[in-house]
Amino acid sequence: MRIKQFRFISGLFFIILGAALFSCATYKAPLKIHNGLSQDELAYYSDSFKKMREDLWDRAGNLYRDELAQNFKQADLRFTDGQLVIRTKTGSFSKGGLSSRFFLRGDFDIQLDCRMDFKLGSLDMDQVFSFVVLDKTLKPGKMSFVSMGFALAGGGVRGTLFSHCVLNGRRKKGLMQQIENFKGSLRIIRNGQKISTLYKNEGAGEWNRMNTFRLTDNDMLIEFQLRNFFVKRTLIVANHSISATFEGFKVNAAREILEEEI
Repeated sequence: MRIKQFRFISGLFFIILGAALFSCATYKAPLKIHNGLSQDELAYYSDSFKKMREDLWDRAGNLYRDELAQNFKQADLRFTDGQLVIRTKTGSFSKGGLSSRFFLRGDFDIQLDCRMDFKLGSLDMDQVFSFVVLDKTLKPGKMSFVSMGFALAGGGVRGTLFSHCVLNGRRKKGLMQQIENFKGSLRIIRNGQKISTLYKNEGAGEWNRMNTFRLTDNDMLIEFQLRNFFVKRTLIVANHSISATFEGFKVNAAREILEEEI
């Protein structure tokens, strides 16, 4: 009896150990994609942010509600010292970022190296950065996307690292955890219809998985943006600007990348 019990416990231990090792291997290395793009092709669609690459990006700044346009200023995008810095304007709703001119087909593994420094004690605005992959069809009221990033509501004392999903216009439960500031990498992986969000702090060897959502295997666009308001905010003073810094965008792996027709 004891031998059988020992064998059961021993077998269970090795199953758990094997699963843990598999998980670590998955999150350390790029996603393996059969017949995916070559390293040269992946390198072309990666960006070191030394300058604005018009072949890869459009400036993103669409508003959620028409009434915001009455008091809105596009955030500044500056390429300096091998980095992209997005900085909001004061005195108004302000937003800015980049949206891909290409789209991802099939499985993919992408990452964004970034830094976010929250400005604490600001009651008159919010602070939101999001890294998003979204269904290219962009149907009004039926949008599907996965988003991860950072947020701090007006008057908050600690920021939040978040990950969530919207499927056909309906929000699905995600994950939030408190942080003070962030310097590291965000990563989004799609395998079939499953999309995972991961992050790691600068210098860390392991990736931390936040969520895995079942969403879509449709073609997807990429966007990242910084803004000084939550969607439902109607009044803003914004005495201070906020900024986020980006050191690189990398396509670790992709089945296929297509460019938008002009």
